[in-house]
Amino acid sequence: MGSVIVDYWQERKSKKLGSSSYRYRRVVERELRSTLGKGEITIALGSVKGEALAKYRQVHREVEQMLSAAWDEVRGINRPKTARELFQETVQRIKALGLNPYRPPTGDVEDGDDHDHDTRDWIERSAVAEGIAAKYPTDPETDHPLGVSAEDTRLVRMLHTARPKIPAPTIMDAKKRYLQNRFALREPGELDRKKDEQRAERAADAIVEALGRVPTIASITREEARKVQAYLKGRVSAGTVDRYLNDIRSIINHAIAEFPDLHEEKNHFTGLPILAGGRWGGPTADEEGRPLTVAEATAIRERIERLSRQHDLILIWRMLEGTGCRLAEVTGLRVVDVVADGEMPYLDVKPHSRRGLKTVASIRRVPLVGDALDAARAALKLAGDSEMLFPRYGVEGGNTAASAALMKHVREISDDKLARVHSLRHNMADKLKVAGIEEADRKLVLGHALGGEGKRYGGPEGRLVAATRALKKALALPR
Repeated sequence: MGSVIVDYWQERKSKKLGSSSYRYRRVVERELRSTLGKGEITIALGSVKGEALAKYRQVHREVEQMLSAAWDEVRGINRPKTARELFQETVQRIKALGLNPYRPPTGDVEDGDDHDHDTRDWIERSAVAEGIAAKYPTDPETDHPLGVSAEDTRLVRMLHTARPKIPAPTIMDAKKRYLQNRFALREPGELDRKKDEQRAERAADAIVEALGRVPTIASITREEARKVQAYLKGRVSAGTVDRYLNDIRSIINHAIAEFPDLHEEKNHFTGLPILAGGRWGGPTADEEGRPLTVAEATAIRERIERLSRQHDLILIWRMLEGTGCRLAEVTGLRVVDVVADGEMPYLDVKPHSRRGLKTVASIRRVPLVGDALDAARAALKLAGDSEMLFPRYGVEGGNTAASAALMKHVREISDDKLARVHSLRHNMADKLKVAGIEEADRKLVLGHALGGEGKRYGGPEGRLVAATRALKKALALPR
């Protein structure tokens, strides 16, 4: 087979396995990076060249559409409005004219006290409609106005409609209401907002692409819900399918609660088979990753120490390795969150204006012992007068940047996709198990929900004592 030259096509060869894999890799234009929240787009195409080439066409089309939408947003081009939104805008225009958009015409009421008022209202409606038509040139043959805008066409049509009926909410209406209310409950940063928008967009677009139309919520059947699942199954991993469906369920459940005309409807995406692990599409074993081997962890650490231009990156790695924290928990630390002195030094992991947390259980005091304590103290000195412990990464999107920087070193040592930065958390989980630490104490260290077990520890001081004891035992440090 001859060589294939395709834009954004990348072949990756495994030195260990002697095989190749293919992916779509495209650098995002600088102007679009803040909108998309990433500097490049990479999508796995598979390890069989023919199948990868076949998949490339669909992937390229979807990326082009995504970039086109991003350019529209950057250039201030409005996204299309739904029929329901346009209807509501027209209603507001009529109300602004001092008219009742829902008042019936004269012929629909009996003679009585309201008859004269209704007649005047209908005359006023006609006068407004004629005034709109007068703004436009007329066809000399038909005397009809030419070039009437879509907005004015909708206004005139509603003026002449006795009881205009609001269009049924579509999946796009549901998506917009879901995001509107989600953002009203909290004030996310720009990057978090963009991520939420992109997830909702992908969920809604999947329905449109699978069904070939923009469906109303009430029109989606159980069979069509299964069709959406089957459509996604042929394009993304099982875990990703489940996450898409989880987002779809959330959007539709919210719509059923929000729109009065949907209160009696059912969500036909509820109860679809889960294709991967976890409830509602929790991560599969493959997506969670695996622990690093001792040789891998040592080689990665040595490489970061040797080649990283900035000292903060190796300090982050050492703190991850010695605490089992999530990456965002470390990169989002403020200087005041690090208690490096006293009998039991710790990291005060909690949400603040620059960083949220994954779960309530994530709010905890993480013991600082051994090398992690040394790294934390070095980070405090390096931070100087900065509010954040790691100024380069303690910003919106900093966690993603730190992950990318660390993963470059990880991939130089291992091309196994299950080896990743998050693997250090698995390493700590294994150390705690091997050391015979009880499950409740392991959860204290790692920030997992304790359930009823949490009552045994009382306040944060008691939990810190238990977590410190567990961590020292797991790391074979003197207690």
